[in-house]
Amino acid sequence: MKRIVMTQIVRVGSLSDGQGGVLEVQTSDGPLEIRFTYEDAERLGAALEAARSRIQDDRARSALPPIAEKPKLAASWETAIDPVNQVAVVRAHFPDRTTQDTRIPRGEIAQVAEFLNHALRRMEPGSDMRQ
Repeated sequence: MKRIVMTQIVRVGSLSDGQGGVLEVQTSDGPLEIRFTYEDAERLGAALEAARSRIQDDRARSALPPIAEKPKLAASWETAIDPVNQVAVVRAHFPDRTTQDTRIPRGEIAQVAEFLNHALRRMEPGSDMRQ
């Protein structure tokens, strides 16, 4: 097996046939182009997430602190009500085109709304940010 070290992601795109994707990376051995199907992309993403998890697990076993996650800030928000499951849904859209859903059960909506109103008042100009 040949080992290479990825140093930079150069480009991510889709192939002209619409059936697959391409990832161009700079490596310790020079540029590398990886082509894959839509299904391969899903498996590759899952494998990379599993690798991240194992890195954190290995650090914990070695008594090293976990690597801090960089918080992703949402680029936009979408809200909806799911009447069947009786939940409010808040969907965050991130710049990397991923999304994350937060489902708020009916019984907790008032508490979350009260918290958000309190946070808004505390963040107004001139207000005291202490607890």
